[in-house]
Amino acid sequence: MLPLDLLRARSRRGQIQPIYADLSQLNLDLCTRIIEAFQANVDEKKGKLLREISRYEDAGFDYRLVRGLSTILQRECVFKIDAAVNPRLARRLIFEEAARRGPVINDASRRSVMNFVATQLGVTASELEESFQADLDDELLLREFSPLIPVELLKRYNFALTQTLLFRSTFMEIRVSDSWKDILRAVKFQGLIYSAEVEDGIFKITVDGPHSIFKLTQRYGTRMAKILPSIVQAPHWNIFGGIIRTGQFGKRIMQLRLSSEEVGELIKPAESRIPPKKLNDQFDSRVEYEFFKRFQTLNSGWTIAREPTPLIAGRHVFIPDFIFEKNGMRVYMEIAGFWTEKYLATKLKKLQQLPNVDLIIVADEKHACERLKRIRGEVIFYKRKVPLRPVWRLLKQREEELLNQQMTRLDPSHLHFKGDVIQLQAVADRSNVPIGVLVGKMKVNKVEGYRIVGNLLVSDGKLKQLGQKIASLKSPLLSEVINLLEQEGVDRPYDVLSALDYGVKWSGLDLEKSSIFKRQPNKKNSDSSVA
Repeated sequence: MLPLDLLRARSRRGQIQPIYADLSQLNLDLCTRIIEAFQANVDEKKGKLLREISRYEDAGFDYRLVRGLSTILQRECVFKIDAAVNPRLARRLIFEEAARRGPVINDASRRSVMNFVATQLGVTASELEESFQADLDDELLLREFSPLIPVELLKRYNFALTQTLLFRSTFMEIRVSDSWKDILRAVKFQGLIYSAEVEDGIFKITVDGPHSIFKLTQRYGTRMAKILPSIVQAPHWNIFGGIIRTGQFGKRIMQLRLSSEEVGELIKPAESRIPPKKLNDQFDSRVEYEFFKRFQTLNSGWTIAREPTPLIAGRHVFIPDFIFEKNGMRVYMEIAGFWTEKYLATKLKKLQQLPNVDLIIVADEKHACERLKRIRGEVIFYKRKVPLRPVWRLLKQREEELLNQQMTRLDPSHLHFKGDVIQLQAVADRSNVPIGVLVGKMKVNKVEGYRIVGNLLVSDGKLKQLGQKIASLKSPLLSEVINLLEQEGVDRPYDVLSALDYGVKWSGLDLEKSSIFKRQPNKKNSDSSVA
């Protein structure tokens, strides 16, 4: 962006347009001269450079254009302080010595103070004099400069001019047919207040402008300007917005209309714009990254993934930040940066149009633009980082609700079992219910002729047969019992032993030395050494 006092725009009949610098030979020559001035003033003071450039303001060029071009080029410079001592330290010691001596009313007393302080700092009086104001803007030294070609400088200027105008916006509506995901990702990355919809293959993304919000205007406006690179990189785009314009009759909202066909070549930089550096290409912010890592440590059974498939409610398009999945359940989560109460309420209302979509919204209190009020829907407010406990509590609530529904819906009497040993996990998968729900239901509604043994369903006849075979073994060694049960198709031998009232006497962890024993009915599980 450019400073607001360098904004060049034309207003007429309720419309506003930036005054772009066209790619004429006259403007290209001006850019060439300004670039050459920067190159010639490497190792010179910034004040000298700016005085040379100011000459072009007197040559008939708009001073806002000349200073705007200079501002763009200064971002390609490295300015450093050229001083023998730290300027702040020099000023402090000089003022302290002057205050100790009393009023410094003539050159002699001033030289005396400077000589005394210079001796203390181990520098000459002239070096101290030069250091005294060396950190002022005009005194900075131009050490490095990376020149741009003239046409690139003009395009960057026009690009920055557009950003500066959007800084005064009340809203911005973007229409594109391609690259809409990149634009929406940029909007989400900046935490902006937005809505998105699609109609006849055209995506419309509406972003609230900084002047629609009554707090945080500077911070929000800066973030909004940062989405322009993603827009101008799209093959075809249109921008419509409302811009605050202050004139002799006060403030008015003017209409801004821009399109790639009309101004695309003027404002699209020749160099591709590098996206902001992130912790991980998968995440848009540190808040998201830290929440993702912390959630994974819960071992909750829920999987978490970034940016699922876009959700579409009528014409509205929405891409949540996260999706949680477990046992067929899907819960989405959106982290809202800047927000208003109306924005959150509107987003929730739109999402109610989505069938079978469960959403949690997390809103940053720091960026709240209105007084916090009770908002209908699942909204969690946070400071600095997203809290795990309330998110986990809501997910647990969903899980319990689903389990209750599944328990009510499941009727074991409709299930038909064949065979002596049945794997209940396979039955649960066919019934589309968690294994815990199936086992719990079958414990209440027993299946005649069968017993539940861990996650197995074993017929009474098979259990009796296994008991007889175990009793007939010559040796009670645990290893021999396990071999027997595995040969009979039992992959959970300890569950079967427990069901047959057998305990295990362990000898360390050695199966060859451990043995089984038959529990007495009145002493079941009484031996602390028995598992």
